[in-house]
Amino acid sequence: MTFDSLQVTKESGACCWGAGLIAMDIIDLNNSEFAAAGGSCGNVMAILSWFGWAATPVARLGSDAAAERIRTEFEELNVVTQYLSCELNVDTPIIIQRFATDKNGYRVHRFSLTCPECGAWLPRHRPITLKQANALGASAHRPKAYFFDRVSPGSIQLAQIARERGALVVFEPASVGDEKKFQRAVDLCHVLKYSQDQLGHLPDLAVTQSPKLVVETLGQDGLRFRWRNRWTHLEAIKVNNLIDAAGSGDWCTAALVHRIGRHGAAGLNKLRKDVLVTALRTGQALASINCQYYGARGAMMVLTLRQVNQRLKKLHDWQYEHSVDESRASIGSQPPDFCCRCDAKESAGLQAASNRQSA
Repeated sequence: MTFDSLQVTKESGACCWGAGLIAMDIIDLNNSEFAAAGGSCGNVMAILSWFGWAATPVARLGSDAAAERIRTEFEELNVVTQYLSCELNVDTPIIIQRFATDKNGYRVHRFSLTCPECGAWLPRHRPITLKQANALGASAHRPKAYFFDRVSPGSIQLAQIARERGALVVFEPASVGDEKKFQRAVDLCHVLKYSQDQLGHLPDLAVTQSPKLVVETLGQDGLRFRWRNRWTHLEAIKVNNLIDAAGSGDWCTAALVHRIGRHGAAGLNKLRKDVLVTALRTGQALASINCQYYGARGAMMVLTLRQVNQRLKKLHDWQYEHSVDESRASIGSQPPDFCCRCDAKESAGLQAASNRQSA
């Protein structure tokens, strides 16, 4: 394998559907914070659009500042936003990311789902409806690939439609949830990708025969994949100046879809193992570059795709030796007011003060 084989070439508009977690990420840097569109599905869709795909996600978002921020960022990246709902009775999901040091002294990220001010639960993911799924399924957007990371009747319906149309179906679950729906999702997908930390305790995933390709990520130990009933291990790419590892799996997934998804599910029949290895290695390499920046897609905010390709050429023995000025790694927009409970408390406090003054 040569370094040139890792280069990311622009796709000419092939369509990829996406369903699952789309959220506003708030990255807490202690003395500052910034917001960016995120969630597993949101990141994969944004990266694929950056690679030239017609990324077409479907999700339930609210009529709030977080949703507006997500739509604005997606539109700047040419992500198709037509199927992102705007609902008055739905709050857009919000996730807060913080940093810590683990027992071995490694810098790690942690996710919080509660407001740091009032302790209230932040809005969570709401599954798409069957109506939303059927609307996308009936549209003119014909997919070469379909990615989903949450199990629901709507996401499974889209998997069925996408599979019938010859699309490569990629399922990347974070949890099981409803076992029957989960099993249906596994049966429908061509590619099953999961994290050892999250689902490695389920031995059945490693032996299931429904997906043609199974990928298990192993954190600092790299990943392993099963192709044509044989497991292969790929070592991790060392990052000498790790700033933020969030989004690494999403970069790997996007690179895999980009490399092997452009020909749909039919491409798997002729897929050579060396091409598959290159796809996964490209994903690992892109993830290692992104680890030099804050945010799940920090590299996209600082670098052009051409600059990323230039850095891919600098890999040596799968070690990324470039050091980045940490002051350049923090980029993004200031988060809007996001907690309804805090807003309600503030409004109630102002009203109470006004009442006291009137009295």
